[in-house]
This record gives sequence, C-alpha cells and structure tokens, in this order.
Amino acid sequence: MSSAIRFIGNYDVNAQGKFLWEILCQLRKLGVGRIVTKNEWARKWPTQPSYVRIVRAQPAMDRWLFGGKVWGEWTFRGRDLGVYEFAHDLNRSDWRLIHRHEEKEFTECKQPMSDITLPSSFPIPPLQNLFAKRACEKAGVPFTEERKRAPLDLCIDPEFEMLKPFIKQAEPAKKSTSIYEEVDPKVLLDLYGNELPVKVEAWNVGPATFTPRFSATEMKVREQKTPPKNV
Repeated sequence: MSSAIRFIGNYDVNAQGKFLWEILCQLRKLGVGRIVTKNEWARKWPTQPSYVRIVRAQPAMDRWLFGGKVWGEWTFRGRDLGVYEFAHDLNRSDWRLIHRHEEKEFTECKQPMSDITLPSSFPIPPLQNLFAKRACEKAGVPFTEERKRAPLDLCIDPEFEMLKPFIKQAEPAKKSTSIYEEVDPKVLLDLYGNELPVKVEAWNVGPATFTPRFSATEMKVREQKTPPKNV
C-alpha cells in the first residue's frame, strides 16, 4: 500500500454551508423575517456584510428540496438593493442562517460599497482616427479633439446586473489613447473582492491514455508489457 494519498476530483469552495431550503424548512413560516447569507460573500468582502432578509418563500416541493423561489430584501456590501427574487443556485450548500442575537452585529457596516465610476467615452482606434481625419478633410470640416473619442455604452454582465443603480459614468480625469489606461483597475478588481475568477480548462480531446503515477504501478505495467520468455 502506498503511503501517499492522492485525492481525485475538484473541491467546491462554495460547499461550506447548507442548502437554502434545508435552512428555511426548519424555521417557522419558512424563515420569513430571518436573515440568511452566503459564505462566498463573507470571503470576498469580509468588512462589507451581504445578506438577505426573507420576505416570502415558495418551495417547489421536489424530493431533494432543490427548487423553488425566495423573495427577500437584499443588502449587498452594505447597500440596499430592494426586494429580489432568488430562484437559481439555491441548491448550493453555501448558505448560512444568522441567529437572532447575531443580527445586529452582523448587519452593521461602517464603510459600505461606494459607487462604481466608469468612463463615459473611449478613444477610437488609430485606424478609425485616420479615416475620421480624411473624412473631415474631404468634407472641409475641422478635425477637433472631440472627434478622437466616442460615447461609451456599457454592457453589464448579468453577474453584476443588480449593481446597475450604483454604476456611474463620467469623463476620465486622465485621458489616453487606450481605454485600459483610463479605467482605474482597483474599481474592476473590487467587483470580485478577495477572490479573483478562475478559468477552468476543458478536458483534453483525444484517445484515452493511462499514465502511471506511482513507481509500484509503473513497475507492474512494465512487467505486463514485457513478453514472457520461451524456455
């Protein structure tokens, strides 16, 4: 028996709590008025509490209590988002109930999330800038600095759709030829908190192969591949 232990599989970091329905089904009135939170929020923004105060719960009554809808007053990083409907990711075992005697201390937030300020315009690419100059020369119109920029229409990822009321646009204080130099990277990194997103690579395409990991196994494979000698 090998002394080394090798664990196979992916560890789910969002599996440090309970299912939401596992919590609500054990409370009176399905937890109406109680506060629940996700451990993921606490890991990303430990000083800015995020929680949901249950307003209404409608379980799907499936066998494993995975489905259903929950309406709650959502406070995200100390900012009130209003009443939201939660119907996805309720079966992730990452929810936690805030007890009555912990609610006051947990909901206190000294420094809530600030508004997210992004540029309202961006510099056009060099080739488009050259075409704009030629078009102005042909039309007899003076080419000004304002023509080097175009209005920026934000396309918000569904993951951050709830933050739309707090996203503001303004002219950047420092203008450059690249929009990446005009946006403060701290503003974008703050959206992910202390945990940056990780890209998971897909399985390699090709025939199945066997790669020995231990010396004992490798020796056995070599012995099997070696043809027997005729005596």
